[in-house]
Amino acid sequence: MVPPVTFTLDFEDLRTSPTQESRIEYATSRILDRLAELDIRGTIFCVAEDAAQEPQLLRRMTELGHEIAVHGFQHIPIDLLGQPRFSEQTIRAKEMLEDLSGQEISGFRAPQFSIVPETRWAVDVLAEVGFTYSSSILPVATLMYGWPGTPTTPFRWPQGIVEIPCPVVRFMGVTIPYLGGAYMRVLPSLVRRRGMRTADPSSVLWTYCHPWEFDPDEPFYVYEHGGWLVSRIGWINRGGMLARVEQSLRAASGPPLREVVAGLSDLPVFDPEGSSSRHVPLQGRLRRKADA
Repeated sequence: MVPPVTFTLDFEDLRTSPTQESRIEYATSRILDRLAELDIRGTIFCVAEDAAQEPQLLRRMTELGHEIAVHGFQHIPIDLLGQPRFSEQTIRAKEMLEDLSGQEISGFRAPQFSIVPETRWAVDVLAEVGFTYSSSILPVATLMYGWPGTPTTPFRWPQGIVEIPCPVVRFMGVTIPYLGGAYMRVLPSLVRRRGMRTADPSSVLWTYCHPWEFDPDEPFYVYEHGGWLVSRIGWINRGGMLARVEQSLRAASGPPLREVVAGLSDLPVFDPEGSSSRHVPLQGRLRRKADA
């Protein structure tokens, strides 16, 4: 039996200049329209600054029954912010999105899954601000971020926050994400099907995608915090993303993550202070080298 899969969207506008054409309304509307046709509700992690520029889209998300959650005040990885700035921006983002949506915000997802050993202090901030769950851990190493050694099924941080890690699958000797982003767009569909079929019964499965992934006609540009290679990968198979997301949700779609978390109990606690796993994000290494 295929487990239910929750739809999640990272609502972000990665344009590097206001002179570039804004296509976020068009791209977001494509997926919202299809989800409405399929009667699917999900969780939309919003960059607060971008959501404030598109209040009509945010209203539509809430009217369609989607949960609104935080994806930062700006789309900047946590290690590039530092603790004081991250704390200030996270408070602002939560308050802004609650005012705009009329919802009580309980969920957080770090830009680029940037909660790693070096930024584990971010969990303290999330607890202080009042989040009840996070969806910020990528439990494998990647070109950008990742925290190998973290659980691949839901767990609690010592601070009490529930973590819903990114779904991964073992394929040809390598553990990889498979339900979102470039992995969903680029990898063969059999990888996704295998991941869903062999998922641990205690897993919480969710797709993750971004508005721009549904926009194959957007002119190419280099992401501010990505680099040329990562940016180029961001354009691969955008035309097929909508179909792949729909295929992942058709068998059994799950409710918004807030509702999933409410039904979880007896979760193991992961204490990073007792973990020997260490992983310095590649981007962080490059940034520090450039600043040296």
